[in-house]
Amino acid sequence: MVRLSPRFAKSTVTLLLSLAAIASFSNVTSAQASIRFNSPAIGAPGNREAGASRSAPCAASDRGLVALLPETNLGLTTQAYPTFFAYLPPTTATTAEFVLYHEGTDELVYSTSFEITGNPGIASIQLPEQAGQRPLEVGESYYWYFTIICNADERSADMSVQGGVQRVAPDSSLLNQVQTAQPQEIPIIYAEAGIWHEALSTLVELSRANPNDPTVNANLDELLDSVGLGAIANEPLF
Repeated sequence: MVRLSPRFAKSTVTLLLSLAAIASFSNVTSAQASIRFNSPAIGAPGNREAGASRSAPCAASDRGLVALLPETNLGLTTQAYPTFFAYLPPTTATTAEFVLYHEGTDELVYSTSFEITGNPGIASIQLPEQAGQRPLEVGESYYWYFTIICNADERSADMSVQGGVQRVAPDSSLLNQVQTAQPQEIPIIYAEAGIWHEALSTLVELSRANPNDPTVNANLDELLDSVGLGAIANEPLF
């Protein structure tokens, strides 16, 4: 795989995270349905959207593979084992792949392949918390690929997207807000603080647990729309 090498400003991330947590609103109520991602002014190279799906031999529509990331192509996380998300378009392929590398050393951190049905929807991959699996380290940067394998014998036909992730240490203000918040408030707090992976994963968990909750569904739509992914906001969650 060909990649561009991101160089993330770690000190800038720490400063931005602290400022975001301090500025994060303290009067959020569970009745509020407004959420908007406060994207830090840093990013990573790569492509969160694959080319037009119809150009791939396993395409079943003109929609493409999409990594669920901010427009900066970089997601921050406070977790050692975060969850990654991608929109899978209709396809005749039966296998997808996720790989994660350490930025700087290019060392493989995690790799997995799995079967897909070919139906469109939002898929999730959690870095497994298991024996032998390295966690993401605070202050370290990583890059990842999510790939639909059209032909295992001809990988140049793959549909693939690339994103960046960096683990950051939350400050005490953010931790206190999360610990005292109601479940529906937590994604909003993370979004205000610029923590993409937790903003999205906690909201997806709420949506799966409460599929008919209009506030949760509205928040998921608004979060994705705030980073330019409104077109896939209503896709089913796998």
